[in-house]
Amino acid sequence: MFDFILLILVSGLFSLVIYLADTVQNVKDEFTQQEVATKQMQSIVFDYIEQSRQVIQTAAVNIRLSRATARSGEWEQAMLDNIKRHNPRFENLYIADSEGETTSFSPMNNEDGVSNIGLDFSSRFYFERIQSSKTTYVSHVFQGRGGSRKPLIVIATPIFNEREDMEGYVLGALNLDGIGETLIANNFNEQQYPVIVDDRNQVVFHPDEYPSTEVKTISTNPNETGTLLWGNVWRVYDEEKKESQLATYAEVPKYEWTVWIARPVGSILAATVNTLLPNTILFLIVAAIMLVLGLVLSRKLNQSLADFVNQTELMVERAEAPDVVAHLKSIHAPKEIIGLARQFAVMADDVRSGQENLRQLNDALEEKVKLRTHELEQNNLELQALNQFMTSFRHAPDTIALVQSTLHEVSAILPYPLFVSLPNQVISKDAILSQESLYEFIETQQDAYRFQVNALYYGGQASGMLLVGLTMNQTISKREDIFLHTLADAFSMLLDNKLLVDETTKQNALWHATLSSMSEGVIVLNEDGEIEYVNRFMEVYFDLHASSRAEDWEKLMDEYRMEREPLRLLVDEQIFQIQPFSVVDAANSIGQGYIVRNVTREVEIDQLKDNLISLASHEFKTPLTNIRGSVETLMRKDVTWEAPFRHELLQGIQEDSQRIRQLIDDWLDITKLESGNFPVEIEAVLLKPYVEKIIHELQIDAHTTYDWQGPPVVEVDFHRFRQVLVNLLTNSVRYSDGPPTIHIQSYESDTDWTLVIEDQGIGIRHDHLERIFDRFYQVEMKSTRRKGGTGLGLAICQGIIEAHGGKIWAESELGRGTRFFLELPKGED
Repeated sequence: MFDFILLILVSGLFSLVIYLADTVQNVKDEFTQQEVATKQMQSIVFDYIEQSRQVIQTAAVNIRLSRATARSGEWEQAMLDNIKRHNPRFENLYIADSEGETTSFSPMNNEDGVSNIGLDFSSRFYFERIQSSKTTYVSHVFQGRGGSRKPLIVIATPIFNEREDMEGYVLGALNLDGIGETLIANNFNEQQYPVIVDDRNQVVFHPDEYPSTEVKTISTNPNETGTLLWGNVWRVYDEEKKESQLATYAEVPKYEWTVWIARPVGSILAATVNTLLPNTILFLIVAAIMLVLGLVLSRKLNQSLADFVNQTELMVERAEAPDVVAHLKSIHAPKEIIGLARQFAVMADDVRSGQENLRQLNDALEEKVKLRTHELEQNNLELQALNQFMTSFRHAPDTIALVQSTLHEVSAILPYPLFVSLPNQVISKDAILSQESLYEFIETQQDAYRFQVNALYYGGQASGMLLVGLTMNQTISKREDIFLHTLADAFSMLLDNKLLVDETTKQNALWHATLSSMSEGVIVLNEDGEIEYVNRFMEVYFDLHASSRAEDWEKLMDEYRMEREPLRLLVDEQIFQIQPFSVVDAANSIGQGYIVRNVTREVEIDQLKDNLISLASHEFKTPLTNIRGSVETLMRKDVTWEAPFRHELLQGIQEDSQRIRQLIDDWLDITKLESGNFPVEIEAVLLKPYVEKIIHELQIDAHTTYDWQGPPVVEVDFHRFRQVLVNLLTNSVRYSDGPPTIHIQSYESDTDWTLVIEDQGIGIRHDHLERIFDRFYQVEMKSTRRKGGTGLGLAICQGIIEAHGGKIWAESELGRGTRFFLELPKGED
């Protein structure tokens, strides 16, 4: 009897211990699931912020590119409106300049209808933060003001120009209700409190504060005030609710936020007690009944209870419990024992059912976590592909290669083949499939795929397509369709940018070739005073290059500037005219430019004109004055002149007339030479008698000697060659002190013959020798200057000799005479 009672008590206590252990394990399993939910909440919060940050960063990249391609501010406003329309998580978005003043705002007007454009946000804390860090800034929770009074989080990204200077920023204000809606959608247990706080312990989400209307700080962060119990389970005390809670927490990477899920200790104990108390009472009742029955039917009950205990142990040990009731009936156990067995069987079924339900819920949660993780990984891969594409296409040397590279990356994300159709070519991730038209390509592929088409807009029209190849059983999800539209927009921007870059490059090459081909120099300094551009003319004449400094140009102008003409430079006996101009962009001056023109020839022409006028007035004045005086003398009626005197006056008039005619002939000859229309009539001439006759006519036979070693017969223009010899011999007489001494020599080579006229006159200085054949050039020295002459004689001589195909030059030594060499080609035999 005692053994029977002891057996009942031990069996009951053993069952109770098993139940208590199972209850404790269930509590731990619940917290394990709660920790999984905490990690999921951590991932949700991180993805929510990260996706929002990437949207703002992508907008900053697009703004930079749009400004580089000179798009209007209306495009930026449209972009903000489009972002807000597709991302309702943003309370508002705006673009501000470097001074913190808004240039675009979505929504454009506030609730009172007042425009949000031109607002000054320079006093906001995030403006100072982004100015100092020059990187994307995610703020803590703060109370909104102005457009929204709700608690907000802002994400701001700087906008840089091509010189990497910050010229503004783009900002998005996140509504915290979006995070709350996402968490509520995950169906947390009503006894669980999912909480999110920022790095200042300010509430981002709390069930008791949702939707939030003001910023609130919480002091129950497990990481700071909690006590670790086991694993990641912490005990914290809520001061407001005056209760202890058990929480699992996780920190959001990169942003130092904390998320946790808390359950009141009281609710956990109450649930345990509510489950334990009925079972304990039932155990006591069964024990009492068994004790009474044991006293009455000790023998029968002893055997029945022994069997019952054995079957119960089997039920505990085995996964599939035996039918205890049927067994007890087979041994004719008391009805009470059988009833008790039924209750235990029901309890066992309930426990097994609960365990099975818990297992199924755990499996469903794990499957949901896996699915959500896969979706987040896909989103992350898509964002990485787009981000890589957006950041690299600006520097891509080959558009086709970049398109293929992007299609290859996207192939790891989407299970469909993608094709980009451009005029006369279709591109896949591996190669350019054909150079055929789009319709020919689709016709060749229609048996394998049916195509979904996304148009590519660039160059102001739909000029290409993004084709998605689908089999007959494949469909595109909504998320994939959004990604494909985004990818098509990115490709459109790439191709549009390529067209703009090609056109700009072509225009720049045209302007560079034009400026480099100019016969004038061009130099441009930017607004900082640095050399921005120099053309080929400046490199050749002034040794200035794009790498030169502005100081080099200023030093050159100071060194070579002409005293009386500050905008002219004298460099190596060449004169350059400087014409400054302002480089203007729209209404603003952005630099200073100079056009440098070589005016040496123009100055020489002006000097020749001045010399011509001076010589004309001088050379004509004397003979005309003489003629006028002689005519007036002969016309006097009050005097009768003797015949010799009249003859002398008339002879003087004739000589002066000849002098005027000679001047006119010289000018006509120099004009013909200048125009290139100076014909010569070649004929055979006996050189020796030809020259001696000219010597005789000039009456210098007694002063001339000869050395004839050249050909006896030469081919020259009889009159023009005589003009040359007369001019040279006259100069020899004119520029000799006293009677002239002249020596004439001829010699020949295989192809040429040379005539040398040498005198013992005053000679010519070496620095004047190179210019004696210039028009109007005369040596202005009292010791060498002789009366008369226009300075055209030697220039005409040179022109006549060159018209014969020959050349003329001089050698001279001051005080010892001059030698003129006339070298002409031999005629045909």
